[in-house]
Amino acid sequence: MVAAASLAAVASVAALGACTHKRRHGDVETVAPVRKKRRLKKKVAANTAKPQHDVVVANGVTVNTEPVVAELKRRAAADKWRHKIVYTFLDDLGRESVNLSFEDVDRAARKVAAALQRDANVVKGDRVILCFPPGLDFALAFWGCLYAGVVGIPVYPPYPGTLAKDLPKFNLLVEDSGAAVVLTNTTYHLASKMATVKGYFSSARTSWPANLQWVTTDNLPDSLVAQYDEEDALSLTSDDLAFFQYSSGSTSAPKAVMISHGNLCAQLKTWESILPTDTLVSWLPSYHDMGLVGFIITPCVVAARCVSMSPISFIKDPSLWMRTASKYKATHLCAPNFGYALAARKTRDKKAAEMDLSSIKQAICAAEPIRRESLDAFTTKFASTAGFDPKTFNCGYGLAEVTLVCTGQDPLVPQMPTLLDVNKRILESQRKVAVVSSKKGKKPAATEVMQLVGCGKAMPTFSVAIVDPDTKQPLEELQVGEIWVQGPSVSIGYWNRADYTKEMFHAQLAGEKNEKNTYLRTGDMGFLRKGEVFVTGRLKDLIIIRGRNVCPQDVEASVERAHENVRPGCTAAFSIEKDQEEALVVVAEVKNGSSQETLEGICREIIKTVLSEHQLKCEAIVLLRQKTIPKTTSGKIQRSASKTHFLDNTLTKPLFTYRAKATGLGAHVSPSPATAKDAKEKASTDASSTPAGEIKTPDEILAWLLQNVAHEMEVPTASGDADASPTNPATIDPNTPWAMFGMDSVAIVGLSSDLGEFLGCIVSPSAFFQYDTPYKLANAPGLATGDLAGGDENGEQGGVASMQTATTVEEIDSSCFEIDNFPEVRGLFGQMKEFESAGLRVPFLETLTPEKRRMTNFNTYNYLGNASNPEVAAASKKAIEEYGTTMSSSPIVGQTQVNVDLEKTLCTFFNAEASILFVGGWVSNVTTIDALVSKGDLILCDALNHDSCVSGQRLSGATILPFPHNDTKALERMLSKLRTKYRRVLIVIEGVYSMDGDIPDVHETIRIKKKYKALLFIDEAHSFGTMGATGRGICEHFNVNPKDVDVRMGTMSKALGSVGGFIFGSKTLIKYLKHCAGGFVFSVGLAPACGSAALKSVQLMTEGPSRTLLLQERSKYFYDLCKEHEIPMGENTFRGAPVVVVMIGSTIATAKASEYLEANKVNVKPIVYPAVEEGKCRLRFFISALHTTKQLEDTVIALKTYLREDGVLPEPLVLPSPPPQLPVTSD
Repeated sequence: MVAAASLAAVASVAALGACTHKRRHGDVETVAPVRKKRRLKKKVAANTAKPQHDVVVANGVTVNTEPVVAELKRRAAADKWRHKIVYTFLDDLGRESVNLSFEDVDRAARKVAAALQRDANVVKGDRVILCFPPGLDFALAFWGCLYAGVVGIPVYPPYPGTLAKDLPKFNLLVEDSGAAVVLTNTTYHLASKMATVKGYFSSARTSWPANLQWVTTDNLPDSLVAQYDEEDALSLTSDDLAFFQYSSGSTSAPKAVMISHGNLCAQLKTWESILPTDTLVSWLPSYHDMGLVGFIITPCVVAARCVSMSPISFIKDPSLWMRTASKYKATHLCAPNFGYALAARKTRDKKAAEMDLSSIKQAICAAEPIRRESLDAFTTKFASTAGFDPKTFNCGYGLAEVTLVCTGQDPLVPQMPTLLDVNKRILESQRKVAVVSSKKGKKPAATEVMQLVGCGKAMPTFSVAIVDPDTKQPLEELQVGEIWVQGPSVSIGYWNRADYTKEMFHAQLAGEKNEKNTYLRTGDMGFLRKGEVFVTGRLKDLIIIRGRNVCPQDVEASVERAHENVRPGCTAAFSIEKDQEEALVVVAEVKNGSSQETLEGICREIIKTVLSEHQLKCEAIVLLRQKTIPKTTSGKIQRSASKTHFLDNTLTKPLFTYRAKATGLGAHVSPSPATAKDAKEKASTDASSTPAGEIKTPDEILAWLLQNVAHEMEVPTASGDADASPTNPATIDPNTPWAMFGMDSVAIVGLSSDLGEFLGCIVSPSAFFQYDTPYKLANAPGLATGDLAGGDENGEQGGVASMQTATTVEEIDSSCFEIDNFPEVRGLFGQMKEFESAGLRVPFLETLTPEKRRMTNFNTYNYLGNASNPEVAAASKKAIEEYGTTMSSSPIVGQTQVNVDLEKTLCTFFNAEASILFVGGWVSNVTTIDALVSKGDLILCDALNHDSCVSGQRLSGATILPFPHNDTKALERMLSKLRTKYRRVLIVIEGVYSMDGDIPDVHETIRIKKKYKALLFIDEAHSFGTMGATGRGICEHFNVNPKDVDVRMGTMSKALGSVGGFIFGSKTLIKYLKHCAGGFVFSVGLAPACGSAALKSVQLMTEGPSRTLLLQERSKYFYDLCKEHEIPMGENTFRGAPVVVVMIGSTIATAKASEYLEANKVNVKPIVYPAVEEGKCRLRFFISALHTTKQLEDTVIALKTYLREDGVLPEPLVLPSPPPQLPVTSD
């Protein structure tokens, strides 16, 4: 049937596209060596006319088979159509992120086609893989393939986080298709390659196909438009292939349906009722036939508008689909059965009442068995309140082999869906239809009735026959047989599978003498009633769940791998109907002698494996004795017989039966003694009472998870609303795998979204597969802060498991002792290579050449200009002459006079009781934190603290809990709950956060630390010399007593123009550190030259604050320039702080912004993933008192020019008057 989506898989990939900002589309970037094959130009006369295209007549319907690219080109060239918006893509909140007109699509397609022709050297008929996350980049690349005359192959993009699982299928597909080129976008390409690098750390190595050329399609120069050669597109005929549609189920033998341009044109004949004034709203994946044909190709051909969103956006918030339909006055919707059921179940009545769905002309439902209950629930939810007309339901039937659909209702004649109740026993045993009527006599039992929904009549150009699959005799109405289809949009067959193509695509009725009168065998069973098709099941054993075609052989193979006691070749997987949907059942033989405990363990492993490998839950598992599963005389599994025996409860003496109920298998599980008991007690409290914004503890997370699992386990009412019998969270075992709660991929996607909202950070659905029980997930490191640690599949807790590398010394691999072969070394170099292959220079560790020195430099934190001050330099030289270049010893054996003087001067100027010097700022933080706290203590740290703070915290052995950035309310809530559980509590914050350019609330933090008797540590590396009226730091800025802060840290490399670090504190603290801090006692002392330079800088600061005030004015001026001209700064960047952050977006865009500014004599390095979250990459400007207003103005002009060229800032730049110049000494 028409394939919809593996939505759990889509959910993971969708995160890659979630951060895409508004931009122009098109450009192509080759990222692999060019193939050696040359493009062969055909000699065609200049006046050669385009080929005459066939006109096909089928069932009296005329079909023009001119390839669809011609229609798109005509619309893009016509004044009436070129500026009309044809595609709109929405983000997770329903906001428009991309709008594309016909002209935009045409230009982008030409660029993609030109890049394929010139750079990838493809020729007409070559196969090209399209591998994209959700978004419109796919649509543009697909049209580019058609423009180039090549065969596009849409595929599900392997999720970078699970390459070990996803790549084998992708690699098989590439091998089968013979494709040598992959189209993608830069976001996915970099993420996938970085994930490949990450795979070096895992025992499950990943490898992409060799000799595969990757081409990114989202950053091409407009010059390629003119280089496009349309010769191949003009020569296309109806027989040329347009695209492949691979089967979505099998991992062992992928097969591609070949769709020709003629097939496509014939299929589009069925969509002629859609008008240019219509609007289609879709969440369907673009790599499946309905998403591709219905919502990418059709809008461009009929000139309608398509508003689309990511599948994960829909799963996260199913009501978004209907809200979008209401907002845009949608005329056409389409989804599998479960989509309508989910939208009805997850949309609140109040929200439905705010919608207007009266504009809908067709609500198409196909792709899986259609349930009456789903249609009723949708109608109940949206008809009376939102104006939805149930007569617009158009239930259809189709499959990839017919390009898309072949039956449905007449779109111009609205009518209610046809509903039938038939006698189930007669249907199954006699293959005849006996309609059951409840109007007269006794109402039949539900078990005796099969409820069916009609799928409409054969569409124009199609003929449908019901045929006995064995005798091939045509059957009369109300007789059940195999559905056979013929028509011009039936595919020409399967790629490279001649025998199977002949069997399935060239079937003939018994006695047929005309060899050309052939049918497609669909493999689906059904019957005709008054010309309408009713589908009753599958002739073969394909499992269709939520639109996914799942091969039972793949599930059975997973089951056999799950546990050694499952007997090979003795497993049957099939689907049954359960609660309006198809559900998976597994029947398997196990080795004799298995204990009850072993049987339970087998079920656990089957459930976990099937969920992990197929994103499906097991509705039931039946374990049988040896030699009792139904088989043919030749030893083949009889799945249909196994299904019948299961439904009749007649399987031979089952050893163990698991059914997914409210209690799940967890009812049989023996919980871990402490954790389960504690978790149940915690779950009895209301987890939702935890205030938002607080970093949640594992107990709080577990309580929330169990409470929501209890909600998921509730049984929905027939109306589809969420009213249900309650489940007590305290009765749930937290060590039970997710699947055993009856949760599959769709439920997990929704739960991950809700968990992210509860925690205040993003939680990937993959976390639920990595940590397969509530207890493991709640205790996963980094979950609460959005920094979830990656795991090795072999680790019990999802972390990296220790392993024995060899049994003898001789067997030890070189990766264990040769640095060149260290996985982390190879990974780093691989990542750098991928960065360079994306067309970007690695912008780090570069030589500061004279040319770069002449640029306006924003990379150094020479805030006050002391690093180049002649007086400071002279003091440093004098110290070298007097003391030499280094102390050559630890300071504990004695310090130079210059360092003693520096300690005193620092204390005097910065109002400190005592100080200690270190050789660097990083070691100052690390060694001091390590000396203050240890195991049994607690560190509460701001989530954005510097790496030196983080490293010191980890080395200390103390418990570390980050709190949300600058959230003092969350800090106090955590202290109120945790203070009495730890000996010491150290609060660590910064004076100025250099990655964001913002500052903390010191007043409130001091109040909290006093109230809860904690220690306060402030890293003032970027605030000493820059903040406050005289540069004395963040305490002066907030006018607080420095003695209220237990530890203040500073560096000499920022405002003091030197190298080194220092700590301020009480005399007791400093004396303790000088005797016990490892970074002081066991390290060489600060070099005299550095100490003397810093001393002179502090002495200059005591003479007056002119440099500090000038720095603050320069920073404010740059900040105001950016703000006035709408350059996107960090959300909380503080006006007057020495760091101004400009947000760009993606890694690629930020790196290119840096390169652009460098070309304009501005030196500023990009801050990119993984230093910051992808999508939040930035440029960080360190402002100096040495910067002139002219330099700042020129920088803003260059920055805005780049952003304007990127389509973000269109208006011209007008600069304000500069601030008055302040007197400065020693310039």
